[in-house]
Amino acid sequence: MTTAGTDDLRTPAGLRRTNTADVLQTVLGEGPLPRADLAQRLSLAPGTVSRIVSPLVATGLLRELPALSGGGGRPRVPVDLATRSRYAIGVHLGRQRTTAGLVDLRGTVQHVRRQERGPGSADDIIRGARALVDELRNDAGGVPILGVGAATGGWVDPGTGFVVDNEALGWQAVPLRALLGEALGPDLPIVVDSGARAHATAEVWFGCARGADTSAHLFTGNVIDAALAIDRRVLTGARAAAGAIGHLPIQASGPACTCGRRGVLQAVASDRAVVDEAVTAGLITQGEDLSQLTELAAPGTAADALLRHRARHIGAAVAHLVDLFDPALVVLSGGVLPYVDEVRAEAARRIGRSWNPECVQPTELGPHALAASSAAPLLAAYYADPLNFETFH
Repeated sequence: MTTAGTDDLRTPAGLRRTNTADVLQTVLGEGPLPRADLAQRLSLAPGTVSRIVSPLVATGLLRELPALSGGGGRPRVPVDLATRSRYAIGVHLGRQRTTAGLVDLRGTVQHVRRQERGPGSADDIIRGARALVDELRNDAGGVPILGVGAATGGWVDPGTGFVVDNEALGWQAVPLRALLGEALGPDLPIVVDSGARAHATAEVWFGCARGADTSAHLFTGNVIDAALAIDRRVLTGARAAAGAIGHLPIQASGPACTCGRRGVLQAVASDRAVVDEAVTAGLITQGEDLSQLTELAAPGTAADALLRHRARHIGAAVAHLVDLFDPALVVLSGGVLPYVDEVRAEAARRIGRSWNPECVQPTELGPHALAASSAAPLLAAYYADPLNFETFH
């Protein structure tokens, strides 16, 4: 997945950028590995690998493990990532809360902070995010922070750093990267992306999609979005709008969406839509959210039936993704996770043709998936070109 640098690959500087990225990505994916094994995998001369690895060890990014026994000749000393030698900070801006986490080099969240709130202005929400980032920088205990990855739902353009449209927050044309840069200062690189593409990036680098050449990722929350990875590269699209499936028609009639159509995925299967339906049915009260509904969803209850009905809508969306892209893997994240089997069954009913429903898998990012995924675009940028972030001597 190397994308290192803009230097001419024919120059020593360009080759060093590429080789450094290749070494780190190989150790991330296959390590720990002795230098000789790295050289063999990357088709590089042993001396070239040593010149790359030695400064990475000296600066603490890689660590040497005890030498492997046997074989004779020079000792074979494996090197591995020093996982907590650097951190990224992930910030997820949701409709009801901001979630921020301190994330290590293997995408694992070490500390997490949250701020409960409602929708609000970009200035107010970013002010709260800054407070969480400041707390996490203290939590890091002096370990270098590589930068901040920020994600939110809806249409986000990672190239310009703008949130083009986030219906749940009421944001349009918000320069998120610039505003975060003003709030956090010039010492922290900032990468922004949509929540679904951030999830896809995290799964490709650190989760269950590491071995999948093609994968689709479906996030179900207050915003429903999808992302597609081809050759382990997450597709952005010509307008940075790839994956906007929230207005995909799912049923012939149903609640109206803000887009003016009825029966679209966002209007029938988002967290907000399900909560509104549960309030209307008297299952929960106004002000309660999906977590309260889930607590009531014992098998056979009305709450369980409602959530299973939502899962079938998500299964229909999965079927559309499979029909369009035929991915090797579909990864689910968000509030539908307790009903993965229902999603699989509905997708299989619609697809048929010997499709394997086990292609649908829940996220492997764990309980702090929002923080982990939000940091992933920053970590991916680091692995793609580490010399763009720091200098190794």
